[in-house]
Amino acid sequence: MHLITMAHLGEAQGVIELFNLKRVSSQVFEGENLVCLITGEGPFEAATATASILGSKKFLSVINLGIAGALDPEYPVGSIHPIRSVYLVIDGKPQFKSYKSSDKGLDCVTSFERILSPERALPLTGIANLVDREAWGVAMAAKTHNTHFSSFKLISDQAGSLGACEVVKEKAQEWSQLLAQYLKSIIHNEKEIPDLFKLEGFHFTFTTQHQFEQLLKKICLRDELSPEEVLASLPIEAIRAEATSSKMKTKALLNFMEGRLDPLKEKLDMGLLLWKTPFERQGITLQTDASWESPEVKVSFQVSNTDELEQKLKHLKDLNLGPFLDLRNGNIHVE
Repeated sequence: MHLITMAHLGEAQGVIELFNLKRVSSQVFEGENLVCLITGEGPFEAATATASILGSKKFLSVINLGIAGALDPEYPVGSIHPIRSVYLVIDGKPQFKSYKSSDKGLDCVTSFERILSPERALPLTGIANLVDREAWGVAMAAKTHNTHFSSFKLISDQAGSLGACEVVKEKAQEWSQLLAQYLKSIIHNEKEIPDLFKLEGFHFTFTTQHQFEQLLKKICLRDELSPEEVLASLPIEAIRAEATSSKMKTKALLNFMEGRLDPLKEKLDMGLLLWKTPFERQGITLQTDASWESPEVKVSFQVSNTDELEQKLKHLKDLNLGPFLDLRNGNIHVE
């Protein structure tokens, strides 16, 4: 499930129609594979709305989609571009924190105020290629909830030009359709990862492939290893042995790779994996809170007859919550 964020309902109308989304609230439209959130204008309004929905539901990724003003005449009106990095400007002053969307594309600055004149647009030209009102806020919320973020912008006008608002209103329906078709190309072009990195039993979508490749690249650079050497060092067999779906295996692998870049998280994830694996090999799933906030453990399994039930109950007698609770309390040296 993807979360699509757009500033205005007019921008989102094409997405709502193309993906047959149903209104569940004044800001939220939901379908089979995605949810569209209308954030409103402004970085903090967008951050608040995005954070609220991310706190109530888990998404594979957050995709910010919408219009932006060009700060460089090189980029034509009506063209759509992936965003590389997002910056924030308040009262014309750049703020310290920025967020990455992609390795390639144009840079976008989110402005606290509307840019209604060339004089207000000029100082921004040294920061980014485009200017919008909400991408930075969406990115902040996504990163806070550890959810993959990406952004794509349709250029609606030359930032600060006279009559831009009227042009945007006139073109709203056309651009809404263009944005919807562009989103369709992103969502429907999900593909398996390259042959070199195909892993039996794992399922990679476009989003998880991107996460995998970025994590792999970071580990290679930090540890000065080749991709093959990094893959050989990952606990792929242990993850594959877990009695979970292929998507859950992929999620576990990505979590482990993220942990490898964070030594403490790596040790916590490895301790959790070692504790779970013996039981999941017996078809018993131990589900814990991904944020480590709750001490509760959900135990689930399936049986088709009394003998299988007795076997599962026999294995459950060996289940000790101590190692998990020790990990939550910071004791990472768990046998």
